Amino acid sequence: MTPRRLTLAAVAVALGLSACSGPATPSASAPISAPPAPEVPAHHHEHSAGPAPSGAPGGTIVVHAADPLRDTLTKLVPRFEEAFPGAQVAVEYGAGLEHAQHILHGMPVDVFLSADEAATTMVTAAHDRGTPAVVARNPIVIALPPAGDRIAAIGDLRDAKVALCADTTPCGRGSRAALEAAAVDVRQPRVEPDAATALAQVRTGAADAALTYRTDVVAAGGDLRAVDFDQATRLADQYIAIRPSTGVNQVGADAFVAFLSSALAKHIFADAGLSPA
Repeated sequence: MTPRRLTLAAVAVALGLSACSGPATPSASAPISAPPAPEVPAHHHEHSAGPAPSGAPGGTIVVHAADPLRDTLTKLVPRFEEAFPGAQVAVEYGAGLEHAQHILHGMPVDVFLSADEAATTMVTAAHDRGTPAVVARNPIVIALPPAGDRIAAIGDLRDAKVALCADTTPCGRGSRAALEAAAVDVRQPRVEPDAATALAQVRTGAADAALTYRTDVVAAGGDLRAVDFDQATRLADQYIAIRPSTGVNQVGADAFVAFLSSALAKHIFADAGLSPA
């Protein structure tokens, strides 16, 4: 069996064992630090070990990921490390364009995970050694109080008091694109600086509904409910996993991207409000 086939077999077996096991106690959190400049930090050199001699993933896998994925990856990374005891995942969180610039300057990043289309396009065009994988989607939804039937569809927002994120935010831009696609003009908008403030307006009754990402509604707790609509679902942000050619641990990167598409990972993504790819 060739090393490549051995690697894929190891990934399949380990993921199957992990998915069948009960909930694991998470190991230590992945290292988190925001790189201040495009220069390669020293720890990338110290920990970017290659794969284990057996062909199974090993060493440190350097992942640069979008900030909104912090809570989700905090759950996913220990499960991956449980499946592959010889591997460690070091995650750095931040803005997609910042990460993209680091990669374009040669930083050794094994996996880049972002929903920023401009950033992922830049990295794919210049430093992509494989096919980018869509691992999850995050749609805009209608956030509503737990009870009430006045609003059931996107068209019902025309005459409702609707809280919207500012158009300088991803939530605001996504909401306005979804409204435009649905040909709905909100006549009583309440523009708020962010999703948390928009959702607070629904809780207090100052707004009948809000448009935010589904993950925002899930993170807010059980006092709100999310209603999907087709136009937003089609425009949902896509979290894309890219394996930059600047990465050192290619076997580890392949295994981690495969893990992000596993049944276990999809379950954890769904718990956070993300739709499967």
